[in-house]
Amino acid sequence: MSDNKQLLCPDCGKEIEILAACGAKSYFCNHCNELKSSARVRAGNPALFPEPSLFPEHKD
Repeated sequence: MSDNKQLLCPDCGKEIEILAACGAKSYFCNHCNELKSSARVRAGNPALFPEPSLFPEHKD
């Protein structure tokens, strides 16, 4: 995911802060004042987290 895109909170729609430590990412909404699960952040921002293809096209 590109860093120039902003993630939005799935609850309030405000920008989410990404906290990275030891290779893990946490998502925090300053407006709601709580951590958001990565699954909910991905679901609320589908354009920024495209689904991987289960059956990639085979090219010869």
